[in-house]
Amino acid sequence: MNDLANPEVNVLGVYRIEVTDELVLEQTEILYGDRRGSAREQCERDCREQLYSTVLVEVIVQGRDSRFRIADFGQAHMDQVAWAEAFLNLDGESLAVERWGDCPDIDPIRIAFFIHFWDPKEPLRTSYGPITCTEPRPMPARLAQLVPYVLLD
Repeated sequence: MNDLANPEVNVLGVYRIEVTDELVLEQTEILYGDRRGSAREQCERDCREQLYSTVLVEVIVQGRDSRFRIADFGQAHMDQVAWAEAFLNLDGESLAVERWGDCPDIDPIRIAFFIHFWDPKEPLRTSYGPITCTEPRPMPARLAQLVPYVLLD
């Protein structure tokens, strides 16, 4: 990392995850167990809302310095931060390191991460200041394969 660099974060895209009934049921089971009746219905609604609000953000960070922290990436009004990040090769077609691995010492670096309860009206908070993002759009197949959503536990 270079503390003399002028760090730059470019948002390549904000992508919605594909929410299926199966995904909602799996998430509900993990978080709430075998609740029944109206309590179960409310739990499923809560999980559906959580999943529909989740996005994958893809960025390129160039000139990282000692201020860089993946946990700085989030939205100011929420306590949600970058989660389940993946470090990609610069072309975005493969992983730079095994999933869940440490951030590689390469520059620039391409990163994809999930954020729950995304508000498209709010900027992305980064280690270097806020960035306005585009509206979420469908996730490209390459990212769905490289960085699949992992259910919360």
